[in-house]
Amino acid sequence: MKNKKIEMEIEKGWPIQLTVKAVVVNKDGKVLLLKRAEKEVTNSSKYDLPGGGIEKGETMEKSLKRELVEELGLDNVEIVGVIRVGEYPEGHKKFDSLKALRFIAHYNGGEIKLNPREHSEFEWLNIDEAIKKLNTGDGFEEEKMETLKAAKKYLEMEMALDGWKRSLAEFENYKKMQAESQKDRIRYATENIVMQIIPVIDNFHVSTSHIPEDQKDGGWVTGIMYIQKQLENVLAENGVEEINLKVGDNFDTKYCEAVSDNCCHDEKCQDGKCGEKKKFKNKIKKVILKGYKIGDKVIRAARVIVE
Repeated sequence: MKNKKIEMEIEKGWPIQLTVKAVVVNKDGKVLLLKRAEKEVTNSSKYDLPGGGIEKGETMEKSLKRELVEELGLDNVEIVGVIRVGEYPEGHKKFDSLKALRFIAHYNGGEIKLNPREHSEFEWLNIDEAIKKLNTGDGFEEEKMETLKAAKKYLEMEMALDGWKRSLAEFENYKKMQAESQKDRIRYATENIVMQIIPVIDNFHVSTSHIPEDQKDGGWVTGIMYIQKQLENVLAENGVEEINLKVGDNFDTKYCEAVSDNCCHDEKCQDGKCGEKKKFKNKIKKVILKGYKIGDKVIRAARVIVE
């Protein structure tokens, strides 16, 4: 019945005073404490938090922002959320007429310009220092002290949440690093095996290139070619590709390594020792040794003669 009575009184215009105040916190974790102006306001010379009453047609957030501009000259304070609902004890004569909402707000910089009619000075304090300063036994300051205690719990939870988020992000980064490290180990192991197989394939290529024409269809040749193909399949299954080069292609240092490039390469030349200098066209004349790559990474450049 009591709640019903309150609702009826509200409909009749029963006055409820709702106030909003904020614990303003800077980037160093310190809170803003104000001292009320002497002789200008009630509870003069006592410590206070910025804020005031809500005017008609205002939301709570809009009201608090207006108060911060009027009292501090700040318009870039970020209001985070409600940390406490303050009220007189049940049975007190003002229990049904005065309610208070207390917020956390983050100070983002800017000069504080106090309204001299409301406050005479301000200071940034460690939250424990501020709580101690308000522990005077005075009812007005005691309410602010309880608000600061609620703010301390909120900030501790906020810090714990930020720490948890950082730890989670670091763990995710660690997992990514481990995954990349595992890929690198596999890639290194693969490359190591590949680099041991490639010379064997080179030997097969050299051997099969010198088989006499009348023996190319022999059973032993077929067996050798089959083994060669098996080794090439092992490379392909591990992502190894032969670098596709042919005579007449441009010489590219990314994929090629030039050999005997100071010789005329005439058929009469012996082992590239003719000593004749030649102006090169930068074209591949002959592929001496095949090159291989994994993806875009060249694991062995092709050795070519350039003309």
